[in-house]
Amino acid sequence: MKLSMMAACAENGVIGNGPDIPWQAKGEQLLFKALTYNQWLMVGRKTFDSMGRLPNRKYAVISRTAEIETDENLKIFRSIEDALEQMKEITDHLYVAGGGQLYAAMIDKIDTLHLSVIHTEPEGDVTFPTSFTGMTKVFEQHFESNVDYSYQIWQRE
Repeated sequence: MKLSMMAACAENGVIGNGPDIPWQAKGEQLLFKALTYNQWLMVGRKTFDSMGRLPNRKYAVISRTAEIETDENLKIFRSIEDALEQMKEITDHLYVAGGGQLYAAMIDKIDTLHLSVIHTEPEGDVTFPTSFTGMTKVFEQHFESNVDYSYQIWQRE
């Protein structure tokens, strides 16, 4: 199963302030929308609670305590290991889509990283990993917006 990660972080590594994203860069979320359409997303429970169920997405939620009703598009797993083991029977591609704890646990396991670097330095208490050991940046494009950002693709070597 291919593992991709989709994230947006500020230049100072901040990805959140509590449950909130501390910026609104017009157009940046279109990348997330396009790449994850009809795909399985692995998310932590707090991220799932804050984003809700986006249309045309399927969810593998990691939670030790969540009591969420599951269906064919929503699965709950008690651990990352359980999710990875069972999801390989369901899909051949899984997107890791947050939050901070899941990014930190999965950064060394992914094949591809889709990263939007938001050109700002907000206050926040949730951060993205600072090291992508064994990965090479293979693409970067700059976008001008109300808050400029750069979209990067990193591949495992």
